[in-house]
Amino acid sequence: MKLRMFLITVAVSAGLAGLAGCDRNEPSRQATGPTPSTAPKSPPPATAPTPPATAPTAPSDTGRSAGQTLDDAGITAKVKAALIADKAVSGTAINVDTTQGRVTLSGRVPDQGQADHAAQVASTVEGVKAVDNKLTVGS
Repeated sequence: MKLRMFLITVAVSAGLAGLAGCDRNEPSRQATGPTPSTAPKSPPPATAPTPPATAPTAPSDTGRSAGQTLDDAGITAKVKAALIADKAVSGTAINVDTTQGRVTLSGRVPDQGQADHAAQVASTVEGVKAVDNKLTVGS
């Protein structure tokens, strides 16, 4: 059985995860040079690329783990889906942001009843610790 080592860097920002990495064996093969039977037509690079020591994070992610960020992204998705599924609310007009389980609703709704109902719908979603209702009323 052949085992291979990989180095993977994960960066999470605004609820999106980006992955970058390399095969740790690849730089050592390049460093030893090609064999005559497998020699490429162009010369190998002088040095192998070095992955970053730490994953970059957005300023808003300071002090948050990747797990917290992914949990918040899941909560945001569940709240948005619940708002869109609820016919009594203009779910597509409501923006949802989540930080450490605290959901912020923003956007414009036609009346105060929809603003209140949207906050109530959001508060029933699993994982929501609090709802900050910043919806504005009017057309």
